[in-house]
Amino acid sequence: MKKNLALVSFLGFALAFSQAHEGIKASPSQKESSREVYVPEADVQPSFPGGINEFRGKVAQKINIKKLKNATGKVSSSAKFAINVQGKIENITVYGNNEDFNKEVENAIKSIKTKWEPAKYKSHPVKYWFQLPFAALID
Repeated sequence: MKKNLALVSFLGFALAFSQAHEGIKASPSQKESSREVYVPEADVQPSFPGGINEFRGKVAQKINIKKLKNATGKVSSSAKFAINVQGKIENITVYGNNEDFNKEVENAIKSIKTKWEPAKYKSHPVKYWFQLPFAALID
């Protein structure tokens, strides 16, 4: 229980520094012809039902700390993923200081099938990238 509480608290602290706007810029002609092209100036960001804290909580619940081999102290990962125009998570990349924790974060994100409300640019759904940090204290 302490481990889960520590994981959830670290996730909460990381929320303040969680979103990064990265990607390729689309030319005006690309913006109009393909909504799958990342548009950094989306008018409306994507939203998860219940909010970003609900998403982070679901990910935290699905991380199996017992699968972390030889991990002690603080482990951290950063997950980068896109929300496509259908509201599905795709292109997940996770990196950090513990490969087992990275895999657990990636698997936890992949296991969440709830659709997001996609980002919108000029009232049209567009692809949008998120970057979220995850951390846990292992005793």
